[in-house]
Amino acid sequence: MAGDAAISTRKFVMIIDGMAQVQCFRKPDWVHNCSQLANCFMQQLLKKYHNSDEMHVVFDRYDVTDSLKTFTRQKRQGGQAPVAYHVTDTTNIAKVEMKRLLTHTKTKSELTAYLAEKLLEKAHQEQKHLVVAWGSECLATHQNVVHLGSSYEEVDTKLVLHALAASCSGATTVHVYSPDTDVLVLLLQRYPELCQDISFVTGVGQNHRVIKLGAIYSALGDKKTAALPSFHALSGADVTGSFPGKGKISCWKVFSDASEKTLTGLAALGTSDQPSELAQEAAEQFVCSLYLPNTKISEVGDLRWLFFKQNQALSEKLPPTKAALQQAILRAHYQAMIWENDHTANPTIPFPEGYGWKKDDESEWQPVISALPPAPDVVLHLVKCGCQKTTCVIKHCGCAKANLPCTDMCRCMDTDELCANTAAHQESDASGENEEGENDECDDDDDSEDTYFD
Repeated sequence: MAGDAAISTRKFVMIIDGMAQVQCFRKPDWVHNCSQLANCFMQQLLKKYHNSDEMHVVFDRYDVTDSLKTFTRQKRQGGQAPVAYHVTDTTNIAKVEMKRLLTHTKTKSELTAYLAEKLLEKAHQEQKHLVVAWGSECLATHQNVVHLGSSYEEVDTKLVLHALAASCSGATTVHVYSPDTDVLVLLLQRYPELCQDISFVTGVGQNHRVIKLGAIYSALGDKKTAALPSFHALSGADVTGSFPGKGKISCWKVFSDASEKTLTGLAALGTSDQPSELAQEAAEQFVCSLYLPNTKISEVGDLRWLFFKQNQALSEKLPPTKAALQQAILRAHYQAMIWENDHTANPTIPFPEGYGWKKDDESEWQPVISALPPAPDVVLHLVKCGCQKTTCVIKHCGCAKANLPCTDMCRCMDTDELCANTAAHQESDASGENEEGENDECDDDDDSEDTYFD
């Protein structure tokens, strides 16, 4: 009898990143409209995750009008204009690939709402316990989940919110399915508040991995796990940017060897309106150690001067300037602030303005590279180009590449052609080709993060 009682109290909950499932869904040739797409998608999803006592399907929110994600979405589209489809049962998508169908946020917003409605109908028919979250809404077949209706844009924080809710409602085993490293990081930070038998499941098919969080948490300890989100935001997470040539492996080695003071400082990012002095010092120490392992130097200005004296002043090898690092810390702090509130469905988060972001002439968010010029005016005037056959409008021009105007020291001033990169040109066209060129240099690294340093 005691054994039967123990078995009856077991509750296995699966929490699934819904859009990740949609993106890896292979649309069969016989699917000609959205109704057929929904039926095929639901059949595959419910079959794949059939052995749970309760299933949560959680979608991102796509109706945020003032989103930081716009910057990265535009870059990933490579300048190709997205096409919006109005999602109904009869919408013809016979010749539309899934990748193309999902290029427009309006389509994704309508599609997630459409799939959520269909999933709830199907679960009711089959008497399954299903929770579906989309937009800022959340509904379930078997309970009131109004408390899970969330204003969050990103699914990573929503998945953690659902994991916490499932743990509070008696789940004994929880599996969270996502391809996103952010989710693993946030779950590890919240592990003491979660069901102790919780796993992060990532990958597809034979390549999927079930990662038990308890063992990782024990190995890292509470101080490192508390600092994980800040470390992830600072070293490169989606919109925060990363340091050129410094991948996650290099960053992780520095983080693993970080002092207790540095870990405490990093953990403080995102816990207040502005980054504390302790947090800023810890972030700067981390960056110094990233560019020069085991160094005792704690200020990037001193480290840049050391590299200069050692004839290692190539821009790609230098740490960012103090002013550029300050903007990076602000972006990391802002992201950490969002993650710090992942246990709250509708937190009050300030606008990105003043946190390493500014709006361009088209009211889109752009990263602030630095609040100061890269060098004093007297030094900037020493920069010169050797252009003779161009008008200095392309990136082969050293001045244009550095976003600096040409001066009398440049070779282009000796030619008959009029230079298009003078100070007068830059002042008359503040949003012209030079600014576009500067934004184009924010290349993705191996982890598909953006780099915001020259």
